Amino acid sequence: MTHHAVREISTNTPTESQIWKSIRDKDIPKNIHGFLWKSLHGAYCLGDFWCNILNFEHRGTCQLCGGIESMEHILVDCEDSCARKVICTLAEKLWHLREADWPNIRYGTILGCNLANFVDTQKKRLEGKSRLFSILTCESAHLIWKLRCERVIKFNNEEDKFHSKNEICNRWILTINKRLKYDKILTNTARYGKRALKESLVLQTWSGVLLDEDDLPDNWIKHAGVLVGILPQRPGHNR
Repeated sequence: MTHHAVREISTNTPTESQIWKSIRDKDIPKNIHGFLWKSLHGAYCLGDFWCNILNFEHRGTCQLCGGIESMEHILVDCEDSCARKVICTLAEKLWHLREADWPNIRYGTILGCNLANFVDTQKKRLEGKSRLFSILTCESAHLIWKLRCERVIKFNNEEDKFHSKNEICNRWILTINKRLKYDKILTNTARYGKRALKESLVLQTWSGVLLDEDDLPDNWIKHAGVLVGILPQRPGHNR
């Protein structure tokens, strides 16, 4: 599944080794590395896991739509998930500030997102585009999962406590802005030495999707207040 999905965002079909290696890449934050690793292993107690456990069968069912609640269902398939719909729309919207076609996101695309390999007409890898896709995909999927856990565990599926659309939107914007901030920090060669990110890579990744970018210098790495180009929503109960 992951092999074929990655083929659509890359030039090759990856091997098992390449898939596993991709989630251990330094560009994948540790918390998301754990999330992807467990998802690839099917280590989360979801869906069919609960079907044969007496008095707990209901835990295998999505409380939003009644379907079997697998990780694929949570991240890709559930049509009644407000979090999934809002977050996927936001990721695509930010992408379209600079890029054209947003790839079709499947479960395998998420698991193999760090293998994205977009190329230009000369078959040269587009580092910034490939990296931006990986960031948007893995950060968005991880947030969908976190909001699902909050809804199910913290809020006990009580509808009046569900996250509002505005809250989901603002959580996603905060998440992506944090990732942008960390990228800027990680370019500090005095602090990180050889492990530091190249400024050129960070600029290629984010330039074109920033707020009020015409007012920013060409190299905005050390410029304060750089944010992604989607504004937060006013707090409210817009469900």
